Amino acid sequence: MLTHTRRLFGLLLIFGSCAAAHAEIYKWKDAQGETHYSNTMPPQAAGLANTELNKRGLVIKEQQAAPTLQQRLNNEAEQARLATEREALTEQKRHDTALLNTYTTPAEIDLARERNLVQTRLVITGTNARLTPLREAQTRLIKQAGGKIPDKGALAAEYQNNEKHIALLNDIIAQKYKEMEQTRSKFDADKARFITLTAKNPGSMDAMQGNLHGGKPNAQFPPPVTGKP
Repeated sequence: MLTHTRRLFGLLLIFGSCAAAHAEIYKWKDAQGETHYSNTMPPQAAGLANTELNKRGLVIKEQQAAPTLQQRLNNEAEQARLATEREALTEQKRHDTALLNTYTTPAEIDLARERNLVQTRLVITGTNARLTPLREAQTRLIKQAGGKIPDKGALAAEYQNNEKHIALLNDIIAQKYKEMEQTRSKFDADKARFITLTAKNPGSMDAMQGNLHGGKPNAQFPPPVTGKP
């Protein structure tokens, strides 16, 4: 009998706690900040922050207000900004690791820069060589036209055709000079970053070089090319 009574009492406690957890009152504030109470949430209160209370007035659940369109846009913009920052940080770490894996001294970066500029200088030199006969031809055509730019006949056609080739070659040279400046800027930035990275812990440079390069010395760079085109 006593056991049966204890079981019944336990069931009553369980059902009583469930009933106490059931919301009896909803509390919310409208757009004007006025607080409302009701036993159901009206449609006009959908999306507003609200609190569910039991019959004893105890809070059993709180619901935050749905974000506004502007808040959602701001949140999306913030998430995009954070994603961009994370991506930039990851790329910076990758680039730093590549620098430390490739070079052991700033001088090696200077040598690598010169090596990368060699091919561009060769293109500029070759293009200037192609320009020389075209300019000589233009001078010859002007002389044949009596000291002025030919404006009719075969001389004019040849002159105009040469001008087009000269303009094209000059564009190539200008582009190559631009590429050279970009190359210099890139290697100068790499050199500055390398110095910053290695200056943070100069005492560990020997160990770092041995670890990063697998105990093997760096590949030898060719001697620098002196002079600029």
